[in-house]
Amino acid sequence: MKKHSWLLLLGLILSGCAATPSVIKPVEFKEVENLKKPESTKPIQFTKIVVKLKRGEHIGAMEGGLLCIPMGDLNWKGGKVNVDSDEFTEAFKEELEKYDFKTVGDTNALFEDPTSWKSEILVAGLIKELKANICYPNSGFGNFSKAKGEAFIKVDWQIYSKLDRTVVHSVSTEGSFKNTNASAGGDNEALLNAFAQATRNLLADAKFRQIVSKGGETVNESLHVSTDSIVVSNKKSKAMGSDPKKWAGAVSTVFAGKGHGSGFIISDDLIITNNHVVGSSNSVTVKLDSGIEVVGKVVATNAPRDVALIKLDVALPTHFNIRRDLPTIGEEVYALGSPLDESLKSTLSKGIVSAFREENKMNYIQSDVNVVPGNSGGPLIDKTGNVVGITVSGIFINRAPQGINFFIPINDAVDALNLKL
Repeated sequence: MKKHSWLLLLGLILSGCAATPSVIKPVEFKEVENLKKPESTKPIQFTKIVVKLKRGEHIGAMEGGLLCIPMGDLNWKGGKVNVDSDEFTEAFKEELEKYDFKTVGDTNALFEDPTSWKSEILVAGLIKELKANICYPNSGFGNFSKAKGEAFIKVDWQIYSKLDRTVVHSVSTEGSFKNTNASAGGDNEALLNAFAQATRNLLADAKFRQIVSKGGETVNESLHVSTDSIVVSNKKSKAMGSDPKKWAGAVSTVFAGKGHGSGFIISDDLIITNNHVVGSSNSVTVKLDSGIEVVGKVVATNAPRDVALIKLDVALPTHFNIRRDLPTIGEEVYALGSPLDESLKSTLSKGIVSAFREENKMNYIQSDVNVVPGNSGGPLIDKTGNVVGITVSGIFINRAPQGINFFIPINDAVDALNLKL
């Protein structure tokens, strides 16, 4: 990437009309204090930077000669481009580490980044404003290898908490830079240093510092439950037994937004699923195994624990009993749900409990039972037909499942949703 011109990197084009240099406004440098307790900082990972400008938007000028005479306009060629450059990641990490912020991410990883799982905070940037004037002093001799220039950048940052599973903060910062001495890669240097200043100004943002300095606590009030305990009533529905052929009757497909997940019935009118399945929806479509579709109301969620409760205005004939104690390692378990597509509803797979894990101060059941996207929110069932867990995630490498999957213990879900059995 470093051998390529910054102009090629950003997809700019040179017009043949009279050049108009951009006015590069200086940006105030905000003082950044080193973190007082860096050991308690949440690990931060920079995910991507996206440039989104209008097609043909004027950026600045390309200049040449010792006096940097404008030779042509720089205009934005594309509408939205993901600048996938390790240089941005390295510049971001370098600024954070200067001030004792903890970062993860390996720019040398050729495939899956093995350190990504350690991150608790993800940061991404959207560039909506960009100005630059790039000068090639020796262009009169046909030499474009050395450049100098100036650049201004405005970045809209989004801060995502993996614990809360949502964007917890958005903020805009600016940066500018001017290099007066031509050097190899001087065109890139102007932009990257402007980006570095925008990053430093992010580090000075009070809310950003508060979010990353809480040492694993929830950073946003993402729990929504009723003031009173929700009573689980089983006056009409019948509990599932140990016959796997009948279990599908108490499992559903849940539709919210553009995607779907799975859910399972626990009472006459209540269904449990993942919070990330329902998202921010107040109402979702629930398709029962019989093919009947009904609208359900999301009555409780707990984003950190990633569980949600849906209430239906219909009487459900069957439900799963809840097993409050944890299964044992080596115990047979079954996962049921709608993997990949709703046409695959009621898919049953079998495995064993492999281990118990803790991440971000939360407990998980690990199993080799086969689950993929679409299974999220579905039940993990023991051989007697009781629910012991909820499907939540799995490890994939190059989109291939590895047989290492994770489930929320059902007892934790009951407590997180304030359910009274």
